[in-house]
Amino acid sequence: MEQHLTEEKRSFFVSTKTIEETISFSKLAFPMFFSQLALALIGLNSVVQAGNYSPDVLAGILMANSLWFPLFLGLGGIIFFVTPMVAQLYGANKMQEIGPLVRQAIWLVFPIVLLGVLLLSLGPSFLKLVGVDEGIIEYSKDYLSTFIFAIPAILLMQPLRSLSEGITKPVPIAIINFILLGMAIIGNYCFIFGNFGFPEMGARGAGLSAIIGTWTALAILIVYLRLSTNYKQTQFFSRFDWPSLSTIKEILKGGLPLAASNFIELSMFSGATLVLGSLGSQVVASHGIAINIGGLLFMVPLSIGMAAAVRVGNKVGERDFQAARYSSFYSLKFGGVLALFNTLFLLLFAELVVTSIWPSDPAVIELAVILLMFAAFFQIPDSLAMCGMGSLRGYKDTVGPMIIMLVAYWMFALPFGYSLAITDFWTIKLGAQGMWVGMCIGLVIASALMIWRLNYTTNRYLTIRYEN
Repeated sequence: MEQHLTEEKRSFFVSTKTIEETISFSKLAFPMFFSQLALALIGLNSVVQAGNYSPDVLAGILMANSLWFPLFLGLGGIIFFVTPMVAQLYGANKMQEIGPLVRQAIWLVFPIVLLGVLLLSLGPSFLKLVGVDEGIIEYSKDYLSTFIFAIPAILLMQPLRSLSEGITKPVPIAIINFILLGMAIIGNYCFIFGNFGFPEMGARGAGLSAIIGTWTALAILIVYLRLSTNYKQTQFFSRFDWPSLSTIKEILKGGLPLAASNFIELSMFSGATLVLGSLGSQVVASHGIAINIGGLLFMVPLSIGMAAAVRVGNKVGERDFQAARYSSFYSLKFGGVLALFNTLFLLLFAELVVTSIWPSDPAVIELAVILLMFAAFFQIPDSLAMCGMGSLRGYKDTVGPMIIMLVAYWMFALPFGYSLAITDFWTIKLGAQGMWVGMCIGLVIASALMIWRLNYTTNRYLTIRYEN
């Protein structure tokens, strides 16, 4: 074993190996990046169009999304675990087992949809409970009254996405997401403002646009999967299956911790929005603009992490644990380098980007630019955390990252952020800036712990291999 580890260390610095790994990651990560970019642009488009329509409508939609996103990445995140499951089956050349797995994941989506709709219907009451302004809540209710019907389509797309990306076919998903983006731009323009003869619906129009776009995208994806020969070996359309408790239990075993991790992470950002809700619509708007711009840049480490989950999962399925470890740590290097470019971009162009999105309110612009300076600081730790977590998913390790997220975000980020933003515990109230300081602290802690966990897990698999 000692000799093997030495060889692994030498191979890490061979340029041809690095080039090969870069090509492999790029084939996965770049389509995944554009796929996630399209989804992020859909959110940014809503911010831009709703903001130009009315600051209060924008604040209402942002508040509604602060409830929806944690729910989607929480409850819906259970299904995300299907991706590394598919990746390992693909790596092990068990293609015929992939289709039955995805069919069981679809059965699991139905109770998730029901629970999600129920919880989201209680959203306005929750916003009132935490002290959000009544005017903002009314626009949140308007938006949710239509958007809620898009939820089944959004969640049903996830198992199909896991099928395609898990067998290293991410390009079709990216194309469909860009189709969805185009529909969202047109739909919001028509239904929010009442253009082209359509009724002016404001916040409700944004929700209606989401309904049309998501159900159309789901239909396109199903037709493509049915017609393309790339998916024939998975036997996804070969037969009908009733729910299998054993398979669903396996998905839940890994999916519940993954969902909890997603919820914890997003609840930090959504929790920040809720905390700042009591400071007025201008602060919420600045925070929302910064979050959405930061979210666009976040697509880079997220895509590397998603690619790592597939790449590492394939290698674990092949039982090539040395290659799996190499890919895991390569993802940290790759993601860290790209995150450095994100940092430089924010430091140099934050004000230009904000003014192009929100030209009408100097106070909103000024605060949003300040918040993006904090976002520049946490680009690298955020990238390391996401890439490490993605690699761990390739090993089906979801419990460890969940605990790390819990400690970093709920025990450090949110308490520190709240105390700095709202209270005078530290002798001064920093407002929105204080909340972002807390998020920076949490992300630094998360990245350090995630790297430690990744080293532990990859070494454990190498040990298992050589003991067997």
